[in-house]
Amino acid sequence: MAASSSDLGASAAAPLTSVLLRYLAALLLFGVGAVHLYEFSADHYSVIPIIGDLFAANFAGAVVLGLALAVPLEALPFIRSLPLVGRAPHAFVALGGIVFLLGTIIGLIISEQWSLFGFHEYGYRTTVWLALALEAAGVVVLAGFLAGEAGRGRARPAAR
Repeated sequence: MAASSSDLGASAAAPLTSVLLRYLAALLLFGVGAVHLYEFSADHYSVIPIIGDLFAANFAGAVVLGLALAVPLEALPFIRSLPLVGRAPHAFVALGGIVFLLGTIIGLIISEQWSLFGFHEYGYRTTVWLALALEAAGVVVLAGFLAGEAGRGRARPAAR
């Protein structure tokens, strides 16, 4: 994940703290994806109806969100072309990341306490604790990134 000099520079466009939070969030998302891929393959979640598909989708979603956070703005032409969202594409992706991670945490809680699509998770193994830690840290880091972006947006002078 090599950063360009314009991406790491502490400029008005992308302060160093903002870039570092984005990269940390991307790494946390990759970790969440890796844990779900491990559960999918090594713990045989792939054979569980619906749940296996959700674990595969979680891996794919985490990778896509992580990549979208890690790339420079110039690499997000589709998101940048959207009205309103295009002015802050990384913030849009970060918000999606928070929703994704919270949904994953809620899904685990439901499957642990009750049943999710007929599946009931029993006990918190090491991989479950690792996933929860990565997901919670991801939410905190992405919220910090969004708070910084919101503060930076208010500090910008109005365009004339």
